[in-house]
Amino acid sequence: MRRLGQLASLPLQRQVTWGVSQSSKVLLGQRRFLAVSAAQVKELRDRTGASMGKPLPQNCHRPQHWCYLSCENRCREALKEEGDLEKAVVWLKKRGLRSMEKRAADSDEALLSLGLAEAGAIVELRAETDFVTRSEVFQQTLRHLAHMMAASPDAAKDQALDMTIPDGPERPAQLRAGATLSEALLELGSVLGEKLVLGNVHVLSPRPGGIVAGYVHPKSADSMRGTGRMAGLVSVRSPDSHSSADGFRAMASRLARHIVAAQPRFLDIDRIPVETLRKEREVFKAAHLAQLNPRMSGTIDDKVLQKVLDGKTMKFYQECVLLCQELVMPQVSSDKKVLPVAEWLEAEARELGVSRILVEDFKLAVL
Repeated sequence: MRRLGQLASLPLQRQVTWGVSQSSKVLLGQRRFLAVSAAQVKELRDRTGASMGKPLPQNCHRPQHWCYLSCENRCREALKEEGDLEKAVVWLKKRGLRSMEKRAADSDEALLSLGLAEAGAIVELRAETDFVTRSEVFQQTLRHLAHMMAASPDAAKDQALDMTIPDGPERPAQLRAGATLSEALLELGSVLGEKLVLGNVHVLSPRPGGIVAGYVHPKSADSMRGTGRMAGLVSVRSPDSHSSADGFRAMASRLARHIVAAQPRFLDIDRIPVETLRKEREVFKAAHLAQLNPRMSGTIDDKVLQKVLDGKTMKFYQECVLLCQELVMPQVSSDKKVLPVAEWLEAEARELGVSRILVEDFKLAVL
């Protein structure tokens, strides 16, 4: 009897299942045939940056345009689902945000950008692949963040991720006005398909009467201006009033270029920590004794050893201390003597008609 009851119920179950399935097909069919033009898809991709795709592996034989299909399908699906461009933008962001929040992938690729206002800022933004960091959307966003933080240096130092994206003509379309920086990066990462992470932020403000100059070395010839993998900032001032503001700024810009090229660790000798100098001298001593045979290393005179260590310490200053380094800049003539930075600043002060030029601080970022 139980078996007969089960058999009797089967047709009814099939009928119910068939009805649900058919109604689903009708609903899906209605959505499938919504007209979505190629122009609408292109506009949505341009608005959100979702045209970004991953490069194909070298051993993949699929057509080159295949890497963009998944992003194009996502845009087409968003337009079918919502039937409106603005709602489709929100749909894409929400769909991507859920995956970005759970994403644990490392953001190993990075790029720097330099922003200059009254203060200066070097901002590092990280992504998962070099393909994304080379894109116009990524570099445009990074440049805007650098200028935004240079304009608000105090907020950039303490709470960069909580800064609000201001509205204005310079705001890139992919950054939502009024969103916090952390929200904006999450939303942009959701449409690019990669996790974006704000890296190190270096901010430098001038002393009263001083200026901040900077330089960023481009990563490649096609990189957007103001982005690169090495960047430097320097704050300089003079105790005297100077008539040539342009000349003073040009001098500071040349010094910023030197900082990026020579990559000093310290501003002057007095700013080297005592413990750092002690460890360096220990390394110099161990390296010198290792070059001697065991018999000579045990009988070396202390005065001779001290002179050797002083010489190596002076070499350390010339390599790592900004004011002791030889200036790196194009030489007009090969016969012209290369000056240390401190002597070059004295010569520049005489040319600008001021008593001296003071270097207050510098920042250097290298990826």
